[in-house]
Amino acid sequence: MKKFILITMLFFGFFGIANEPAVDVILTKAQKLMLQNPMEAFRLAKTAFDKKNLSHEQKLQSLFILTNTSNMLQKPLDVIKYGNKALDIADNNGDAITKVKILGILGNTYQSLQLNEKTRVYLDQAEALLSSPTISDTLSMVKGNIFYLKAMNYFYSLDSGIAISYFNKAINQYLQSKNPLAEINIKMAYLNKGFSLIQQKQTKLALENLNLASINMMESSSRYPPQFVELQQSFIELGKAKILALENKPDLSNVILFEILKQRKNQAARDDIENDIYALLSKNFLQQKDIKNHHYYESIYKKRVAESNLASAKLVNQLILQEAANSALEKQSINKTYVSLIIFIATFFTIIIVLMLIKTVRKEQIRRVLRKEVAKNI
Repeated sequence: MKKFILITMLFFGFFGIANEPAVDVILTKAQKLMLQNPMEAFRLAKTAFDKKNLSHEQKLQSLFILTNTSNMLQKPLDVIKYGNKALDIADNNGDAITKVKILGILGNTYQSLQLNEKTRVYLDQAEALLSSPTISDTLSMVKGNIFYLKAMNYFYSLDSGIAISYFNKAINQYLQSKNPLAEINIKMAYLNKGFSLIQQKQTKLALENLNLASINMMESSSRYPPQFVELQQSFIELGKAKILALENKPDLSNVILFEILKQRKNQAARDDIENDIYALLSKNFLQQKDIKNHHYYESIYKKRVAESNLASAKLVNQLILQEAANSALEKQSINKTYVSLIIFIATFFTIIIVLMLIKTVRKEQIRRVLRKEVAKNI
């Protein structure tokens, strides 16, 4: 379920508008388009960022939109590229709020690349900053998102007990938030808390949380994005299928799984949910001693996982090359700075030495003149 958390990153909030009207208009439009058209929002934010003489707020706002939309478009290398730039600016200016937001997004991205240690580093830094005096109690949405991401990190590490405690913290923060979008995140927190309880085989509590994660279809058209509603309901049904499998009802579990695949037939493929479906189908058929279907769905699952791992490995290799290139550029910049500094110091001391030599020569000339005058007087 590694990609299912991406949508939450939209709701970290935005920055205030800065000074230059033309840039402000572009950024305001980009903000409004982030949900409906992230690609166009990215283009507009890039246009704004490439302009000269941007203020601190404008640079941060541009980079924040670029980072968020890259996250939505599932371009992890761009997320890391723009996110680290935003983090540097926020860090240099002591902007704790922005640092928390960007650290959360970067942590989420490294999680999608299955770099768990890197994920934990960024999220631990973000959580530590939540106690900063500048992170007020009114930023419940931001706090909730950090706790949610920490919960997902522990969930992926199969440490469901700690995951559940962080999901509870996230839900508590979302409930305090006045942001209407917090309701979406609450639903997702209940959903993934339910999956954590399934890991612990607490099926009754898991089902309760899955029901809390469900969406009233009468309200969905006005309160939730349609794509979110469809995917959320699919994951809820997957959770119920997992519970039935734990209760030794593989036949009923399979009915649900095939129905999910049928409903998703004409929708964009998602590795996270479909891989889980094929893995569970394989286990269910094995439990039913249907070895033919067991091997069939197991082979589909293994093939898809291998393709997914290959894609992840490719991205990680590209990330390594990107970081190496950035390091080389930084080293080159540092070397240029050192060379310039050495040249400046050498020039400075050369001038001083020349001046001292001139002064010494002049003093010696004066002494000679004086000695001649003295010699004449003798």
